[in-house]
Amino acid sequence: MASGDILLHERTWTQARADGKNGKWDFYPQLAEMKRITSTADLAMCHLETPLSKIGGPYRGYPMFNSPPQIMSTVTKLGFDMCEQASNHAFDAGAAGINRTLDYLDKAGIAHTGTYRTKAESQVPLVMRVRTAHGDVKVGIIASTYGFNGLPYPNGQKWRANQIDVKKILADARASRAAGAEVVIVKLHWGTEYSTSPSTYQTSIAKKLAQSGLVNLIVGDHSHCVQPIQKIGNMWVAYGHGNLLAAQRAPATVKSEGVVTRWTFTENSSGTFTISKAEYAPTYITDAFPIRVLDVNRALHTGKWVSTTKPRLKKVLARTTKTIKSMGASVELMQNW
Repeated sequence: MASGDILLHERTWTQARADGKNGKWDFYPQLAEMKRITSTADLAMCHLETPLSKIGGPYRGYPMFNSPPQIMSTVTKLGFDMCEQASNHAFDAGAAGINRTLDYLDKAGIAHTGTYRTKAESQVPLVMRVRTAHGDVKVGIIASTYGFNGLPYPNGQKWRANQIDVKKILADARASRAAGAEVVIVKLHWGTEYSTSPSTYQTSIAKKLAQSGLVNLIVGDHSHCVQPIQKIGNMWVAYGHGNLLAAQRAPATVKSEGVVTRWTFTENSSGTFTISKAEYAPTYITDAFPIRVLDVNRALHTGKWVSTTKPRLKKVLARTTKTIKSMGASVELMQNW
């Protein structure tokens, strides 16, 4: 499964303090509704938009983030298997921020790629051995971003993070396949913010990756709103997942809406894997306290929608469904109850 941006604005910190005990912050209640999806996936992927600070800070929000590392216990509790931080905010806290974030992920046993502590680390493809009910599958994951908000590479070290380059992505995909990957997933931080349609930049890159035959799935983020799912040949692309957790304070707009996607891979008689089922679950971030990320379809089914309203959730469901299906993809709405 794949999800959108974890973007920790100050308001989410306030909620974490309120949900915590004995002075400790707890982000888990904000995301607890997602566990039905994340913990049941053979491979659950998340996107940490921002670098993590030391415990105690200094913490910073927009525009130069340095986020509370207390989020890591929640990422672990939700059952995420891999997270990456290849984003336009990757360099917000310099080389130290990258190093710290990857150290936290390593300590939690969560795989990562796209940003690196050493040049040697940047040259090793991430190929995960994913355990399934039908045996292990090797999955290669590649992560890149469109840019870094104009910030230079720390100390001029261009290996610190991947910037989107089709030739390099294809080279990395070939390296992943050579290392045994049976499935290759590309995570891309791209597109126009707040646009529910992919840009020509996105669609042209997707077409080139699909034509290579090396990539099974593109997982997109950055737009802070939901963008469509499309099938190009045998490759699928989810152009934008929106925000998983953020506080952009626009509760009536697409900024508060996101989507979690789930992909079923099936192996054919020749040993090749293809996506046999694509599913989506619209999400909504409540604005009024307590901040909670809702599985919209589930909330409408159970009648539990915390501090929002039924009409607002019905609007999310309708708008997200229309967007997701606008490029003709055959996708199913998740039933998570």
